[in-house]
Amino acid sequence: MGRDLLWCFFVVLAVLSPKPTSAGRLELRNEISGVSSVRKAKLAVRCWSNEDDLGWDMLKPKESRIWKFTTMNLWPFQKTEFRCQFRCGFGTTDEDVVTVFSVKDGFRKECGVGGDECFWVAKKDGFYLRKIVKGFDDDGRKNFVDVLESKWVWKW
Repeated sequence: MGRDLLWCFFVVLAVLSPKPTSAGRLELRNEISGVSSVRKAKLAVRCWSNEDDLGWDMLKPKESRIWKFTTMNLWPFQKTEFRCQFRCGFGTTDEDVVTVFSVKDGFRKECGVGGDECFWVAKKDGFYLRKIVKGFDDDGRKNFVDVLESKWVWKW
């Protein structure tokens, strides 16, 4: 009897043990345009997770950075989360630290269809979450809508 109980414990543990879901993808794009100075249009970015610090990076206009990683999404072990700080010639985001990817509380669903990709876009008037919507355009690219998450602000 004790041996059967032990066997059941290991089966339950194997079923409930955390398994990585799929590869997550985070993309940050600098689409700041209409600025006379390239220096003002550059975007400084620093991102990190619980395990990795990706450090500071500088994105010129029309540049992007892409990170791919394995996500964990099994209660209570939901833990994949990336946070970033942003600076540009127009200021910073109104929240000093922005969560740009998280499997907690259904955040990936906010990123759009599929949920394993999050796109963030810096524009002249603010910082946007680019949500992927169903369907494709005439060129076969995914349709999206940009949602303003933060206007640039000056903090002293």
